[in-house]
Amino acid sequence: MGSSKSERKRVLYVNQFFSHYRSSVIDEFLHKSNHDFVFMGADHSFGSGIALADNIPPEKFKRSQGYRFWKFLFWPRPVFAALNPRYDALVLLGNSTVGAMWLAAIFGRLTGKEVYFWTHGWVRKDTGIKRFIRNTFYGLANGLLLYGHRSKMIGIGEGFDPDRLHVVYNALDCESQDSTRAKISSEDRDKTRKDLFGEHASNPTIINITRLHHYKKLDMLIDAAAILKDRGHPVNILIVGDGPHKSELEQLADDKEVSAVFTGALYDELEIGQMLNASDVAVMPGPVGLLVMHALAYGVPVITNDHFDRQMPEFEAIVPGVTGGFFENDNVDALADCIQTFFADSSSHEERYARSREIIERFYNPTSQRRLIDRALSGEKADDLANAVICQIKD
Repeated sequence: MGSSKSERKRVLYVNQFFSHYRSSVIDEFLHKSNHDFVFMGADHSFGSGIALADNIPPEKFKRSQGYRFWKFLFWPRPVFAALNPRYDALVLLGNSTVGAMWLAAIFGRLTGKEVYFWTHGWVRKDTGIKRFIRNTFYGLANGLLLYGHRSKMIGIGEGFDPDRLHVVYNALDCESQDSTRAKISSEDRDKTRKDLFGEHASNPTIINITRLHHYKKLDMLIDAAAILKDRGHPVNILIVGDGPHKSELEQLADDKEVSAVFTGALYDELEIGQMLNASDVAVMPGPVGLLVMHALAYGVPVITNDHFDRQMPEFEAIVPGVTGGFFENDNVDALADCIQTFFADSSSHEERYARSREIIERFYNPTSQRRLIDRALSGEKADDLANAVICQIKD
């Protein structure tokens, strides 16, 4: 049966697999949480190429593969685990297309467990059957662990109790990023730019780190760079990543005579840190996600489009004129204008770093995320001001 607010709860955290980027918050759960976490998921990433977290002790990991049939995932073990009296609470993958999560939530509630979905939640207002399915699914849980405030506001509009909608943000490994940045000197910044761009090293540098797919709209970034060059404001483009759109983008940069370097995929944090430290701004013409967290952690502001119904929750960390900016969606001239306005700012690299880092240190970090999830699991009501207080407290 479920335990009281004051007790240390035994929590089963279920995900399809645990990505490497979650390693730091997993460490928080393992070593600093008020509750006892066990993790259930696959030991592979279903062919996605995503690196897995390697810091979960064997005694804390329950292997649960799941099997894909066309677009469906057959995943029985979480359903049986939901019936196990060993657990007081379940933190489940909040994806309504995965049937196992419906059953796990239902069985968890029937056996007296507290159930939470960790999910993007509502990215936009749904209609029709999609709205009914999503709202019915979310209604199975005691609470939702959401990445952003926009999702919470839409949920409130759908009639959900705001006390059950916990905004827990997202996070990368801030300690590792801080350690990496400390190894990179101002001389390294200049050297990296020169190694990458040679005679163009003094031009402002725009970075993007992503899988190179069409929906990322990176062709718009190259077109915007060509517009800026024609205006007499040449820039460098630095693309870190690989994917099916790479050769087309390389050809487009050649055709437009834009100064662009494609590094391919990089996984070593020091290499990625050097690329970010050598850059002035990150730009994502399509939907932006973890790039926001990664760039801001190194003090690099982020520009993306203003079509918030198609954005990922991390866009909320972008404060126009402070940590980046927004341009009119699908308008390449507006993108060029936004970049040009940004580079007209006379702030130094270190001033931009300080502004960008502040929001990471206050909200988007593993310690903050773990504390907020701990609050939810302890039975506290969702409080959007809580993070402004608890982020100031040292463990």
